[in-house]
Amino acid sequence: MQVFKTFMKVMKKHLLSSMIYVTVFVTICVAMTMTSSDTNEFEDSQLDISITDLDNSEASRALAEYIGSSHDIVEIEDDKDKILDALYYRRADIILTINEGYSEKLSAGETEGLFSDYRVPGSYSTQFFDSQLNQYISMISAYTAGGMDITEAVAKAAELSANEIEVETLDFSVSNADFDSVIGMFFQYLAYILIIVLISGLCPTLLVMTKSDIRNRMNCSSLSLTSQMTQLIAGTLIVVAALYIILMTVAAVLFKSMLFNEKGLLAMLNGFVYLIFAMLLAFLLSVIAPGKNAINVIAQVISLGMSFLCGVFVPQELLSGTVLSIGKFLPAYWYVRANNMISGTGGETFVMSEYLVCIGIELAFSAAMFCVVLLIAKTKRRAVSVN
Repeated sequence: MQVFKTFMKVMKKHLLSSMIYVTVFVTICVAMTMTSSDTNEFEDSQLDISITDLDNSEASRALAEYIGSSHDIVEIEDDKDKILDALYYRRADIILTINEGYSEKLSAGETEGLFSDYRVPGSYSTQFFDSQLNQYISMISAYTAGGMDITEAVAKAAELSANEIEVETLDFSVSNADFDSVIGMFFQYLAYILIIVLISGLCPTLLVMTKSDIRNRMNCSSLSLTSQMTQLIAGTLIVVAALYIILMTVAAVLFKSMLFNEKGLLAMLNGFVYLIFAMLLAFLLSVIAPGKNAINVIAQVISLGMSFLCGVFVPQELLSGTVLSIGKFLPAYWYVRANNMISGTGGETFVMSEYLVCIGIELAFSAAMFCVVLLIAKTKRRAVSVN
């Protein structure tokens, strides 16, 4: 087992760079898990609103109470410079003025010119406030149009506004019931991590083990070529298996039961199949790489290139048709598509036959990679023996 022991000693020297990527990945996953929300409750946005009541009527005071029930009322002096300062420094989102004649106009069924305001431009929250205000005014207008006087209409609107409506967000995606978006993102970014870690950690080790002086020393020993290759492959498989076990252990700790159900097992299978491709890619690069210094550059180009082209960093539904057409010639595209079907994201619906197609294409890429590795290795061995 001398070749195996030597492989492990060399591998230890390259573990640091690989573990940095794994540590960063795990840290991000922990942060995502801690910040994710397990509830689907709807909450209104509370704004900081300043109200100036120029009408000073019962109806205008009722409006101020209605706004105060949903938002925070702040005091801002009625001075343009101070108003602009308050908006600039976000001490207030809206400076609302209830114009004089508000009550009379509402009684007459008029809704124009009731208010004037200053606000933070481009805020979606202020648009939501406008819809609340318009709804309130519409209720009063409807009651006055039905024959009520302004006092009765304001009281009725206040009564209806006080009734709370429970809102629950329903998710009709079956796959999300036991496999939410956070664990889906974990497996999606796995496509990047597996490639970058195996190339940056495994390739330099294999390059050292295949250097001419070390190879010549092994050939001069009593070990057969079959025994040498068996020990190298055994060391590689142990390293690859250890990486996958570490990542799946992290997933089990973070996501618990979500990993050990049908969707979770399918995601693990998808990751394992992609792991085989990543391992064979590392083998190929160790055979064709010009040297150790070029490995890190190659690792970054391949991992980032496939990630951006295949939908790891940018969802596939946001990529252009041209980019997706290119991505289909890469295994990461089919890995991400299978993961999207499992997690119910990207507009994908889980269909077992389509999932198996993705797995089959990934295996086909691995088989092709294996054949290329054998062909190049055999060609180089012949060239060395001739020389």
